[in-house]
Amino acid sequence: MLISYARVVKFAFKDFWRNFGLSLMTISILALTYLSLNLLVLVNYFTDTAIKLVRNRVDISVYFGPDATDDRIMGVRGNLLSLPEVRDVAFVSREAALEQFKAAHADEPAILDALSEVGENPLGAVIIIKAKESADYGPILQALQGPAISSLVEDKVVEDHRALLDRLTGITGKIKSATWALIGVFGFISLLIVFNTIRVAIYIHREEIAIMRLVGASSNFVRLPFLIETVVFNLLALGLVVALVLPTVSVIEPAASLFFDVESVGLSEYFRAHWPRLFGYQLGAVTLLSLFAATVSMRRHLRK
Repeated sequence: MLISYARVVKFAFKDFWRNFGLSLMTISILALTYLSLNLLVLVNYFTDTAIKLVRNRVDISVYFGPDATDDRIMGVRGNLLSLPEVRDVAFVSREAALEQFKAAHADEPAILDALSEVGENPLGAVIIIKAKESADYGPILQALQGPAISSLVEDKVVEDHRALLDRLTGITGKIKSATWALIGVFGFISLLIVFNTIRVAIYIHREEIAIMRLVGASSNFVRLPFLIETVVFNLLALGLVVALVLPTVSVIEPAASLFFDVESVGLSEYFRAHWPRLFGYQLGAVTLLSLFAATVSMRRHLRK
């Protein structure tokens, strides 16, 4: 039994090297299919990252009057933190608010001169409220209308990036659709290439296959080398893509982090943590399609 399987594997690799040019073309097309799948993974990751970053920048800034004491403001903060819709409430003191104001208007001497003429700090403390979800800002704004809070508040500013989110979702949706179309094109071409590769291999080995039939070889024994060859095509194609994708991810991560204005987008960590599942699913899906094409080709060109 082991000798028979060894012969099957030997036959498969022999055919691989005998038709090296055709094998290389098949691997190249399969590699393009795997690359398009990984492109979709990257698009999904960057889309999720961008949406998360924009959502994190949605907040409510509540400006208190200069007469509001820190104790009362911290009481308001505690009440807001007790709300189920609130994720976090940051406190900015009067002194910190003044420093931020000066930094924001460092290039406007007229405003700074007017501020110095006032003498004392005219600004009040600020709290910055972040909700758990975008839909939670409505109840939070209603809570701020209560008399205990509204009497201390001078102004409320809602930093909403909803238009940016809608635009971002629309653009990424189109990119995903284009990527899926690209996957479909390369997937279809891969099926045709595998189909024709097996057909050519059967034609080249027609005399050997006929001899196998004469000596009593089973249909499975004749077909198995071509299926093994198909699996080898996919393993080599995916190996090539992995060797390209992982270094590329490390190269583009600094640029992506700079683009999103964060310390790290976590792309390399994501691939390191999920690569067995990511590439395993890809290998399974594309290999099954390739085996289907190989089986169809054998049914059509091999006599039972």
